[in-house]
Amino acid sequence: MTLRTKLILAILLEIALTITFVGLYAYQGSKNEIQHLARDLLIARTEYAYAKCESYNLHYGKPTPELKKAINSVRIATDGYTVAIDNNPGPAKGVVVIHPSNVGMNLNTERFPHIQAIIKHIDAQGQPDRYSAFTEYRQETGARGRQGELKIAYYMYYKPWNWILLSSAYEADLFQGSDIVLRRIVEAIAVMTIVGIIFMTLSVRRILAPLRQLTLTTQEVANGNLDATFQFESKDEIGNLAHSLNKMLLALQHNLRITQEFEIARRMQTEMLPREAPHLQGLQIVARSMPATEVGGDFYDFIRLDEQRLVVIVGDVSGKGVSGAMVMSAALSALRHAAEERRPPGEILTLANRRLARDLQRNMFVATFCAVLDTESGTLTYANAGQTLPLICRNDEAFYLPSPSHGERFPLGIRPGASYGQHQIALRPGDLLVFFTDGIVDMMNQAAEPYSFDRLLDSVKQRAHAPLGEMIEHLLEDAENFAATKERFDDITLLLTRFEGDHHFKPAAQYAATPPHDFSALESAGELRLTIPTRHGYEKIAMNTAATLAELAGFPRERVEDLRTAVAEACLNAMEHGNRMNANDRVDVSFKAEPEGLTIQIFDRGSGFAPAQCTPDLPKKIRGEESARGLGLFLIEHLVDAVEYKKLPELGHVTTLRISKAAVLNSPLEGDVAQASLAK
Repeated sequence: MTLRTKLILAILLEIALTITFVGLYAYQGSKNEIQHLARDLLIARTEYAYAKCESYNLHYGKPTPELKKAINSVRIATDGYTVAIDNNPGPAKGVVVIHPSNVGMNLNTERFPHIQAIIKHIDAQGQPDRYSAFTEYRQETGARGRQGELKIAYYMYYKPWNWILLSSAYEADLFQGSDIVLRRIVEAIAVMTIVGIIFMTLSVRRILAPLRQLTLTTQEVANGNLDATFQFESKDEIGNLAHSLNKMLLALQHNLRITQEFEIARRMQTEMLPREAPHLQGLQIVARSMPATEVGGDFYDFIRLDEQRLVVIVGDVSGKGVSGAMVMSAALSALRHAAEERRPPGEILTLANRRLARDLQRNMFVATFCAVLDTESGTLTYANAGQTLPLICRNDEAFYLPSPSHGERFPLGIRPGASYGQHQIALRPGDLLVFFTDGIVDMMNQAAEPYSFDRLLDSVKQRAHAPLGEMIEHLLEDAENFAATKERFDDITLLLTRFEGDHHFKPAAQYAATPPHDFSALESAGELRLTIPTRHGYEKIAMNTAATLAELAGFPRERVEDLRTAVAEACLNAMEHGNRMNANDRVDVSFKAEPEGLTIQIFDRGSGFAPAQCTPDLPKKIRGEESARGLGLFLIEHLVDAVEYKKLPELGHVTTLRISKAAVLNSPLEGDVAQASLAK
């Protein structure tokens, strides 16, 4: 057999197979289209019946014979129709209201299991209006001798009358057009095959040359030259094949570029993240970041300021891929630049935001949590820009860190002028901090239920005593077990730190000279805030701060001393009577400057108290003949211009002191107050 004959036979076979494949594909597409049209027909007939019910309900408030006649007149294909079934509770449930021949028949019986299934399904959904669905069943009645044939039905619930509107037709009637299409396709295949035989017999010599060229080009591509192209001008199958191969080559080149870009982005991200956790005495650190795709949007970083202080950053970029990696690079650069200037966390975020808001593209932003961990003082000072707040586990209890009470909370890059506040907490030996992004709490189970912050909190409490390396694996395992899959739809970053430092507080005698580390100071326009622990001796921080502010404001020396005593007494009352010396509670002190004076507010966690209405017997209290109870309140009231006690929702109790530069002239007890102050 000659090459010419073989080629003719091979090409004829290819043509026949191609035509057959195209025909079958067209047939399947036509069949699918007919099926869609048939289902659309059932939906349209049901929607028509629903619209009729709506119209008659609006005009008459009930079904009428005209309505039933209108719905009965609906016909679908050969033997299809629309019926209405009563779904009101009681004996009438399942009774046919509208039907071409069986009005009044109860279909809610075992004889009609498909109707029972529809009723149960609608009831289970709560009988919502316009609830609809398709169903299929076999015709079990003797209707026109078509027992056992498959029927397709579409139903919709009409809530005002509790009717089930159901349109149904036989599948054979709905899809009979597809058989006609099949016959036409077979005929077309036969004709095209004959024409192909004649055409290929006449054109075989012309075909041989392109085939040789096609073979050579294919070998070139196989050797790795993806820039090769199949250059043919013919309109026949060889030309189509060459065109398809050219498209394939373009797709391969595009995919190769994408793969290279992802590899570059992955390398960029890997190089930007810390290769290992820093080693600080008294601190354990373990971190892990897992992208949902080749390149994720999560990141974390450690910036060591000195031997005792470490900046911890956890963030999430809004973009993915190469663009996300570029934004991550810009964010880390801005954050590192601000942190290396040894600024506090709030200023780090503020400076980084100013730079990113200028450089980032629109709709790009970076959610970031920034903290400075000081192992020497045992404190964690942090600020937050739209990121999830870490949680802390202490003494087998876990809770999320509170948000800073002031400043912006927008992610970085959104508002150029945003200013971020910060908060500080005291750490204890054994404290466990868990930093994370929202990928782990957003993991879903099959019921579309998120893993949630509460479940993460419980998991941390259960795993808190495990080594950090094992704990991070257990936390991920708990989330994956809940979701019943290891597949992730968002990036997950976990960073665990365990504080092991042996932090001790300084004795009270040192407080006046050296500020302790277990308090935070925040300053804003016209206001200074302090947060001090509930411990004796720390009231002197607030006392000295008040005195310094008063001196700067030009208060006379005697008024400065009055203010020192009043603030110290108010803070002691807040510790002893408000917080009841609970070491876990804090006392917040606010100082506000006014043109001619100062306003000081002391916040505690107490429920308030009623000040004494009578003047105490000062001589007896001074000599120790009576309890000193009430003496502090007496001192406060006579040392400042005004005192106010108030209980605030969710904030606790607040004591407000107001003092002016001028001395109080209307106090008849000045000498007694001085003696009481000395005695106190």
